[in-house]
Amino acid sequence: MRGPRVVVGVDGSPLSMAAVRRGARVASARGMTLHLLHAFAPDLPMLGFGALADDSVVTTHTQRLLTAATAHAHAVDPALPVTTASRDGYASQALVDASRTAALVVVGAMGYGVLSRASVGAVAMQVVTHARCPVLVVGHEGAEAPGLDRIVVGVDGSKPSLRALAVAFDEAVLTGASLDVVHAWEPRSASDPTLASDSSWSAYESDLEQRVEAALAGRRAEHPDIKVDYEVVREEPVRALVERSRGAALTVVGSRGAGGFHGLHVGSTALRVMGRSQSPILFTR
Repeated sequence: MRGPRVVVGVDGSPLSMAAVRRGARVASARGMTLHLLHAFAPDLPMLGFGALADDSVVTTHTQRLLTAATAHAHAVDPALPVTTASRDGYASQALVDASRTAALVVVGAMGYGVLSRASVGAVAMQVVTHARCPVLVVGHEGAEAPGLDRIVVGVDGSKPSLRALAVAFDEAVLTGASLDVVHAWEPRSASDPTLASDSSWSAYESDLEQRVEAALAGRRAEHPDIKVDYEVVREEPVRALVERSRGAALTVVGSRGAGGFHGLHVGSTALRVMGRSQSPILFTR
């Protein structure tokens, strides 16, 4: 591989084509190559007996699909370098393998699968869980709508969330968007600082704000024009992020946060947001 590339999973579904267009914008803005990847597993249950059993039919179908996807990418940027590949086997495994040498993997939240009417498909779920690079999940065909200039990022004070904050700020610099930093905490016990006195809550809020400012100090000094709004809210984290994702260009979350256990790839909050976000959602590593 020469230079960084953005890998997009393609299956011909409307959301995969939306993912191609979004991936093309990302690659074009960063001077990267766009790599379109299609995988085919003949034993998938939705195919039925004998469906696409002929190798020539499969090859023709794949070529047409990748040609159409390339056209979508070049509609975004006619000069964008685009490579394509097809692979036998399951799409999730192909994309996870490709993530080892990718700067970013982009997938539609659902495709032409058995559970295509679910909020999140198995491929997107598996890629987000196991990929070795950041993953962008596109959940709406209108995800590339113009005029959206706000980036939402969820922060809980953990190192993964602060890395997500840094990525979100860099994205704001690149796109000229404002940054909407959200920390949400749902009270769960009498020892929870959000259930204590107002002064305890203020101290809790101030501590988190200081962590955010410290994490962004160098970047903000270089880019003082980037607008950053920060809010700590007493609300269930998934609900808070989903609400703020409406009308946003992008929502950014760390793959896991302060909870969970060592070795956990993706936290429950991140996975639940993926199925509900009203904007494309970027899972950082």
